[in-house]
Amino acid sequence: MKNIFKGSLKGYVCEDCIEFISGVEILIYLPYRKETRTADVVTNAKEVFHFVSEDEAKQRQELLIGKAKTDAKGNFEFAIDERHLSSDIDIDFICGTVPPKFPKPKRDEIPQFHLTSLSMRTELEKQNQDQNYRWEYAIAYKWWCYIRGHYFDAWVICGHLMNCKTGKPIANAKVTAMDADFLTDDNLGSDTTDANGHFRIDYTSVDFKKTFLSPWINVETDPNFLSFQSGPDVYFKAELGGTTLINETKANARKNVGYCLCVNLCSEIAVIGSGETIPSAWTGIGLAFSSSYGLSSNDFDADGFAGSGKHVLFSTIRLTGQASLKSVSGNPVEYRFRVSNTTAPNNTASLPAANFTKIVGVTPGLFVPSVVSKLTKKVFSFILNDLSVVSHQSDFDAEGWFDVNHAIERTLIGVGLTPADLALYNVIEEDTLISMDTSKLTTAVGITPDSINPGQNIPAGSKTPLEKFAIRFEIREVIDKPSNSFGVIGGDGKTLNSVVMNNTPIYRQLSIKELEESTLCSPVNGTLHAKYTLYHPYLSSCKLNIRKNSEITERDILDGIINTAPAVDERTSSSSQLNNPPSLTRCTYIVKLYSSTRKHNGDDGDSDGGTPLEQLFFYDV
Repeated sequence: MKNIFKGSLKGYVCEDCIEFISGVEILIYLPYRKETRTADVVTNAKEVFHFVSEDEAKQRQELLIGKAKTDAKGNFEFAIDERHLSSDIDIDFICGTVPPKFPKPKRDEIPQFHLTSLSMRTELEKQNQDQNYRWEYAIAYKWWCYIRGHYFDAWVICGHLMNCKTGKPIANAKVTAMDADFLTDDNLGSDTTDANGHFRIDYTSVDFKKTFLSPWINVETDPNFLSFQSGPDVYFKAELGGTTLINETKANARKNVGYCLCVNLCSEIAVIGSGETIPSAWTGIGLAFSSSYGLSSNDFDADGFAGSGKHVLFSTIRLTGQASLKSVSGNPVEYRFRVSNTTAPNNTASLPAANFTKIVGVTPGLFVPSVVSKLTKKVFSFILNDLSVVSHQSDFDAEGWFDVNHAIERTLIGVGLTPADLALYNVIEEDTLISMDTSKLTTAVGITPDSINPGQNIPAGSKTPLEKFAIRFEIREVIDKPSNSFGVIGGDGKTLNSVVMNNTPIYRQLSIKELEESTLCSPVNGTLHAKYTLYHPYLSSCKLNIRKNSEITERDILDGIINTAPAVDERTSSSSQLNNPPSLTRCTYIVKLYSSTRKHNGDDGDSDGGTPLEQLFFYDV
């Protein structure tokens, strides 16, 4: 059977912008200077990655065991000879081109770089366990930008165009990058933003060294010509449908930028139709779930479970969406969230407002401070340029109505400014409307630690009951608060009739039966058995693994209980066979019980049970 090593090579242009490295040659070597390599060096890419000199390349020539070429997506494959399976290998690449395939530079050398060193056997074992697995390497942006620019004169701008008020991307806009020159400003290029507001502009030094004598004489004519710099001074223009979104000038130029420029552009122009206003709405919980019943992968089902994974909410959740600071008529806008213990299926009519007796900001402990807006100065300043608006208890009134305008004014005053200084800032609404601690709603406490031994079933009376709650979003226009004059705003009354919540920990117990029958320190032999009890009302996954002390690979224990597919809340066995087959040799072993739950806060899954429960034993033949 052929041993095929699968890999992929990418490079960071910016920390949030990565590209496939295609059409380059990958070189595979046996280890070079093995005596100087340590485990730390092998795993630290910053120390391993380096330029390979001609002398080093010649010294390693006889160690070369394979070559491959990356495809359009940076992928490559090559066969490993059986005799090299137990060896560590060194991986280099010869960079003959870079995206988007600029002409070869006027240099004699084609540079070679060492990427890293790794264990071939370990990588192939990972691949055998998962046919979709592919070893990946991403070159750090400082190195990759240097390689692109220094060897290929390839410069790039990677950025996003967003709406300042909503923080949402602006799609289909034309973004143009300009270089501020003393004589004539140079157009570095343009690109149209995608659905995420992302754009990319590639150019070369020729584009910013143009003069009235070009192409015969090219030079960068910096507007500050007494302090000549080699990089361009970049500013931006952007327009959509003939409407100007960004109109920077030389005064806004980013001075002497490097080979890679990463930018986030913000337009104050709302991309909406004539006569429309920005709608206020509660739209989700965190990034993962919507706040609606439906069939999409992030919707709630009728019973109150979140997303296609049937998740339950736990810990602090972010109630997300957007709310205008002012109404169409210019009045302040307030909103609040209320909770009900009475629930109904999500595919039925919204519950009556009178059911919602708990209020975030009023009911003790429900409210959790979070960033709800950000203020960014319209003209960059080194002082107080960016301010985070963090919600505070003082932003709520006695009925739980939250006023983001108060939060913004409080933030400005807190740094020595006044509410009038808001005119100097762009307001970027964060996705978070309010954050709420679900543990102040749930009452279940879970099973008492160590109350049930490994291998014992969970008594029915000890199991955790189902807990559901309903959540309601309310929003209003404040016409005159002292006289209780309020206006209705669209989105008011949005309700989730049923949301399942749980804050109990997973219950886990593990032991080796034969150790219990002797002592925990005694060597054991013969056929061994694991005893385990695993319980959570929303159990997601679990597995039992064993590993020999002298090996790095774990092996699954298939006992017909823990590996079965049905979604149950408990996995219990008092005699899960660990060997015969397979046989165990004289050595120390570790048995691990892995587990996870369906708890989720909308942004992250439950880490409870992420660290496996372990049991050591010494097997003596």
